[in-house]
Amino acid sequence: MRPTAPALIPVLMVSAMAMVPAACSRESGSGRHEDSGPPADPAAWASLKGFTAIEATGPDNVIVTRGDFSVRAEGEQKVLDRLDIRVDGDRLEIGRRKRMGMSWSDDRGATIRVSLPAIRSVEATGSGDVEVDRADGEGFTAELTGSGNVKVAAMQVRSLKAEITGSGDMSVAGAAESVDVSVTGSGNFSGESLKAGRGEASILGSGDVGFASDGPVDISIMGSGNVTVKGKAQCKQSIMGSGEARCAP
Repeated sequence: MRPTAPALIPVLMVSAMAMVPAACSRESGSGRHEDSGPPADPAAWASLKGFTAIEATGPDNVIVTRGDFSVRAEGEQKVLDRLDIRVDGDRLEIGRRKRMGMSWSDDRGATIRVSLPAIRSVEATGSGDVEVDRADGEGFTAELTGSGNVKVAAMQVRSLKAEITGSGDMSVAGAAESVDVSVTGSGNFSGESLKAGRGEASILGSGDVGFASDGPVDISIMGSGNVTVKGKAQCKQSIMGSGEARCAP
């Protein structure tokens, strides 16, 4: 019999939704870096290397491909002049510099094309989209906060950890020995073409999660979101609210 806790659901849901604006508030600013500084230097971007992670903050779209290290941006010059792209440790940070009296709503955003030998993690904050052509290796982490989308076209990793906070959607295709997906808010995780050896799916809100598995899958739902696991998975369910877990071929 499905466990229920009607009295707790409104309080917990309000708490969860309160987290979303706080997490998305970075979009109302101008990115991570607040110094206006000199104009952007595309020549300096081209020399950036040594990173395995990408953090994208703002309205700009990022396209990631495998290859030698390369970073270049396309768009209106006034937009390019406001970009702030730098490497901090093993992380490529893509953001905007603060300009008084200007907001992201007055431009159409830029497209940043990034190439690197191997990628281990992506963090997207704001309204921009991030597309990754391929992820391989031990593990891959994807974090999505805000209204932007993240797409990984092909994956072959031992472990995938995906976290969605807000209204953005994430789609992943490929295979992972273990998959751990967490959704808070209304965002969706689409993994219909993702095969997991084993998995965990957690929803707090109205977002949906889907992937395929023939192994053990732990499902936790609090709210109206749904989890769909295709295959012969052995699902363990904990549900509070109107959400549903569907485990079937």
